[in-house]
Amino acid sequence: MTSALETYLGWEEPQHLASCTRPSWSVDVRTDPGEFRERHGGDAHACPNDTCDHGDRYERTTVRIVCRSCQAALVIRGEDASTSKGMTANTTYGYGHPPRTVAGLLLWPGEPWLNCGRLGSDEPYDYVVTRKGVTRPTEADIVGVITQGRSKRRAVIWQAGALPAPATYGRFNWGATNEDKPARTVAAAAKWMAARLAEQQAGGDQ
Repeated sequence: MTSALETYLGWEEPQHLASCTRPSWSVDVRTDPGEFRERHGGDAHACPNDTCDHGDRYERTTVRIVCRSCQAALVIRGEDASTSKGMTANTTYGYGHPPRTVAGLLLWPGEPWLNCGRLGSDEPYDYVVTRKGVTRPTEADIVGVITQGRSKRRAVIWQAGALPAPATYGRFNWGATNEDKPARTVAAAAKWMAARLAEQQAGGDQ
């Protein structure tokens, strides 16, 4: 499962040429089936793609991104078994869904917790949290995260981390957490975070 932080951080938008007057991207995907992978050694193919069957044949996928105004182009080639299985709605990944507004904060959804038997839920597994006015979260915008969990009695709980201090890419140290008393709802976790941010601001104003 991809975390909400990985969903929003580390991505780069293709850049248009400076002379571009009507920036817009045309995106096309092409799949060539039955490509043969040469194996020069005795080791079996291995890769970090968890949908790859690690065989000697694969479907080669090419993504072409072109601006028809300035002619900027980006071509990406690789093996991607997931592309050949058709398009996937963004409900699977969270990205593309509008953020929820709770307690004056924006909650950007990650992946839903699906296919977990009795623990299955359409509710996102976690959220990246920013203040209002953000249209695309960056590391500097993030004020906290809210993560779904289970209590000892298997009830849904929400753990939150606020007051971030960036550590390494995609990771943060949290100055405050509600681990001792997790929230029972997303809204309660967001209100707890808003209170911590207000306390931080009040302390800085003194």
